[in-house]
Formats: sequence, C-alpha cells, structure tokens
Amino acid sequence: MSSQFVSQQRKTLFGPAHFYKRALLIALPVMGQLLIQNMVSLMDNFMVAGLGDVKMSGVNIAGQVNFIFLVFVNALCISGGIFMSQYNGAKNDEGMQQAFKFKLIITLVAGTIYTCLCLFFSRPFLSLMVHGNTASQEIVEEGIRYMRFLAPSWIPAVIATCIGTSLREIGRVRPPLLISVTATGVNTFFNWVLIYGNLGAPQLETTGAAIATVMARVVEMTIFLLYLKNRRPPLCSI
Repeated sequence: MSSQFVSQQRKTLFGPAHFYKRALLIALPVMGQLLIQNMVSLMDNFMVAGLGDVKMSGVNIAGQVNFIFLVFVNALCISGGIFMSQYNGAKNDEGMQQAFKFKLIITLVAGTIYTCLCLFFSRPFLSLMVHGNTASQEIVEEGIRYMRFLAPSWIPAVIATCIGTSLREIGRVRPPLLISVTATGVNTFFNWVLIYGNLGAPQLETTGAAIATVMARVVEMTIFLLYLKNRRPPLCSI
C-alpha cells in the first residue's frame, strides 16, 4: 500500500515518464544540432592554430564578433518561433507560413546589414577586441582579411538558421541535425585542404579557412532548400 502511495506521489510530482521520453527525443537532437552548427564557425579557430599566434588571433577576434551576430540571429528566430509553435499546435498552415516569412525577412535584413559591415566596416569592431595589444595592427589586418572573405557566408547562414529553427519548432528535429553534421564535415575537409594546401590546393591560410566556411554554409543552405522542396513541410508554401 505504501509503495503504491509513493509511486502515485512520484507520478503526481514529476509527471508521466512518457512525457520525459518524448521531450528528450526532441531536446537531444536540438542540442546536438546547435552544438554542431556552432562548430562550423569554431572549426576555423581550431584549424588555423598552426599558422602562428597573429593569424590565429585574427581569426579568433573575428569569430567573437561573428558569434555575437549568430546569437542575435537566433534571437530573431526565437521571436518568430513563438508564433510558429503556436500555429503548429493549432494545425494552422497559413499561420506557420506567415511566421516563417516573418523570420526569413528579418534574418535576411540582418544578414545583409552584417555582410556590408564585414566588407566595409570591420576595422572599428576588430580594433576594440585587441586594444592595448602590442601586435594589434597585424592581428586586426588578419581579422579584416578573414571577415571580408567570410562575408558571403552570412546570407546562406541566416537562411539555413531560419529553416533549421522552423523545422525544430514543428517537431522535425532530425533533418537539421543531419544537415548540420554534413556542413561541419564539409567545413572541416576544405579547411584541411585550403588552409595548409593539401591535395594540390594552394595554401591560403586564413583566407582558406574563410572560403571553406562559405562553402559549408552554401552546402547547408542548399540541402535545407532541397528538403523544403522535396518534403514540403507545412511551414513552407513552395
């Protein structure tokens, strides 16, 4: 009798076990995808370490600025994601499509502005990151070069982020995870090829790291768009 009482109390306090199982089946792929998605950017920092302190520091300070932008983009997606989840629960396809359009528009605007900043106005931001460093001028120049070559990646990146977050919000968590794994693999491989000049490629160093990231972002966006076209989730009217 007492064991039944304890079991009943535990169930009342914590809720049914199947809820936790279902929540974990959604949460674990989401956490994995977010971790791997950020690895696309962090991989550049890891793989330029052999180029020397100045080049590594240039990529590192640029990565810190880029990380702030990615957090901002994810915050924009979360704002639209609230409506996406509500419309998904109500089985309102038109509402989901409108929420997706809202997310896509605001992230594209943010991505376009940030692309222009990376191309033309990156020096003031990067200079703030190395104030007082004896090698600040060399570090900033490396960071500027890296950010300019990386700039074309931001439009594909925000499109991929918008689609990936939207799919998660309607419960489709596996495709974003698998696509992010693919993008990270592409980035890692072409980093190895282009940074150090492997497989007969030119040794482009930090420029190669930026180009590899652009390639990975384009691949990621392309796979997401093909998924929307072929699977036709309710959030998309393609």
